[in-house]
Amino acid sequence: MPNPVIELHHVRKSFVAPGGESVPVLDIDAFALDAGEQCALEGHSGSGKSTLLNVISGIMRPDAGSVCVAGHDIARFDEASCDRVRADTLGLVFQQFNLLPGFTALENVLVAMSFGSARPDRRRAVDLLSAVGLAHRLDHKPAELSIGQQQRAAVARALANRPRAVLADEPTASIDTRHQQQVIDLLRDSCHAEGAALLVVTHDPLVAEQFPRRLRLEDFNRAARVEPPTARPA
Repeated sequence: MPNPVIELHHVRKSFVAPGGESVPVLDIDAFALDAGEQCALEGHSGSGKSTLLNVISGIMRPDAGSVCVAGHDIARFDEASCDRVRADTLGLVFQQFNLLPGFTALENVLVAMSFGSARPDRRRAVDLLSAVGLAHRLDHKPAELSIGQQQRAAVARALANRPRAVLADEPTASIDTRHQQQVIDLLRDSCHAEGAALLVVTHDPLVAEQFPRRLRLEDFNRAARVEPPTARPA
């Protein structure tokens, strides 16, 4: 039977364009991601892919609808409660990594752990970094790591609090083509090993075709079926 870790129902989100008109970005009746499922989400520029991830993670509030993460409707939570659910149940991998520049790879993972309900676990942090091939780079800061190593550290950080699901926003966009496959394999293998669902937003069909479930945002987001104006958010 389906066991959704993420469920959206009747989610709406609009932005105000420079001219003052309201521009719908999300108009979704239903979307779900099951526990352990791996899904690639494609869509044209401006179709709302990043906005959708921001709404699922609670970084952005929907105008209407429910956003259930591990059974919690975070659309109804205050900011502090939403932050805690996000820290405990979701791992985030950003296109630009967003590692803290003044902290080592190990410290970046430990800082992520500090936002969750459990106490930071140095042994787990070391094990995660070792699992992504950074056992010899624990004490290196982001500027001392290659782009590929920074992405690996970001994956380890996303898994820090044993998330139920990992959300990855264009994780190969900042990686040269030689290493893109390594990043996708790393994400898929790491999430499988941790039992976490994986939702990857990508514009690259070569990335999307590797996933057992492949969706286009236009298929279930009515707002994405109309060509967006140039000022429309991503």
